[in-house]
Amino acid sequence: MSGLAASTGFVAIVFLAMLALPVRAAQPSFDCDSARAEVEKMICGDDALADLDLRLARDFARALSRASADQVPELKASQRAWRSQMLKCAQTGDPRGCVLDAYTKRIDQF
Repeated sequence: MSGLAASTGFVAIVFLAMLALPVRAAQPSFDCDSARAEVEKMICGDDALADLDLRLARDFARALSRASADQVPELKASQRAWRSQMLKCAQTGDPRGCVLDAYTKRIDQF
């Protein structure tokens, strides 16, 4: 067997083996093993929401780093209030849509 044919066969075997690996959902900014709220569990199982969570965490961290010392407490309080409201999305008719909207609007604020 030629070297090219052998390497092509090897690549095909590796590719097929990779297809058999389980696909893991994106990891949000928080520990999914500690997730208790229904919305947190939903975020852990949804790549798009997990990605939005990571983006918001980065944007919030950036905002904190740019804020003056007297602005930090207000910024943290607004984030806690936002999170509290976002967790209430579990009680809506469209929890995923509500969470998606909440993240999108919050990210736009930064």
